[in-house]
Amino acid sequence: MTNIANTTVLALVFCVLHITNTLAEPQTPSDCNKAQVVIIGTIHDFHYESPKYKPEVLKEIIISLKPDAILNELPLSQVNPNGRPISRHYLQSPECWAADSAATELGIKQIPFDRPDREENFKKTNYWERQKRANELIEKWDKQIRRDDPNSLDLEITMLISYAEQAEAQLFLNGAPNIINSESHDSIVRIKHSLWHDILPTILKKYPGYETLVDDYRFEKDQWCERNKIMAENIKKATKEYPGKRLVVVTGATHHYTLRDLLKDEESIELKEYWELVDFDLEKCLKSIPPPPQVGIVADGLTKEQASQEVAKQFWQTVIKKDWELVNKLRPPVEGVNWEQVYSKNMPVELIEVKEAHWPKQGQFSGPLAPCVVRFEDGKILQIEMVPRFRKISGKMLCFITATWGQAREVKSSDKTKGREQ
Repeated sequence: MTNIANTTVLALVFCVLHITNTLAEPQTPSDCNKAQVVIIGTIHDFHYESPKYKPEVLKEIIISLKPDAILNELPLSQVNPNGRPISRHYLQSPECWAADSAATELGIKQIPFDRPDREENFKKTNYWERQKRANELIEKWDKQIRRDDPNSLDLEITMLISYAEQAEAQLFLNGAPNIINSESHDSIVRIKHSLWHDILPTILKKYPGYETLVDDYRFEKDQWCERNKIMAENIKKATKEYPGKRLVVVTGATHHYTLRDLLKDEESIELKEYWELVDFDLEKCLKSIPPPPQVGIVADGLTKEQASQEVAKQFWQTVIKKDWELVNKLRPPVEGVNWEQVYSKNMPVELIEVKEAHWPKQGQFSGPLAPCVVRFEDGKILQIEMVPRFRKISGKMLCFITATWGQAREVKSSDKTKGREQ
């Protein structure tokens, strides 16, 4: 069965790849009143693992285009008043690091174009909780139909979703940036979305007990469409400020085809792919990339729970020792944060305990939270939930602290050895 699945995935990739656009000569805007929009699809965390589409490659592609402004897939809550990403460390966000580094070098403005209330909307609609419930329910349905009707056409159709996802993942891991930004990748995503958003809900209607799953998939489609429409409108708004200029839009590759569809008939916009405008030398760029920064701890051989606890322990021990250089490696600061200043008014003096790491019931996390019980100079004992992040760089899994979760909770001396609240 595995061989059949792999063959199907490879066949899908092959069939789609043959329509890849070939490189064209650099072009200039055909109408000086139109803004030239170049949408660059990115691969999020896969940038760290991809041998051909590293964060540095994305940065150099942007610089080679010499845009007049860069649009980032960010809500208002994640940028400063000037539009610059708040979280722009190399290992916190490859896209934000690449865009910010390029913008700084070029001396140009950055503009957030995601829906302004993205994070608030996720919370208001219980987006991640509904997605988690849908994933659990579809797994239940899958087991049921495999048991009761393993030769079902419904099962064969839904397996195509898995094949499309595998094909996309293979492109992310092995594809060059011009492949990610091509009809090849877009076609795979179109297939995946059609199956997931339209065909699967129709199939599930036939199975009693899965009504909420149908509703969840409709909700997910509505959210996807609404978000992309807002993103497209924000791009249009930006182009009005830059008539006759070139704008680079940095966004997840899954949005690439949708945004192009929404913008293709806009009279004030000329859509271009990056490879139509520049003859980018990928091999030369890859050879010039320096070693990645060393942050966090190496988590190879550890479970995520163990790594989360270990990096949290080292962080607090290092803060107590006032080794601020190492503190910055264990928890890379976001814009405007200086850990020495943060703790100078009330230094931690003792790490009492790192409790068992746990996964929260709500929200989206890359790793389990590590509750740390810490005594401070003012005598207070606080329990602080540390949020880890994992990155695979050069074959090594790194774990570092990226944030704290919720408000610190004061712990009474008599309670400091008790177990974590359930």
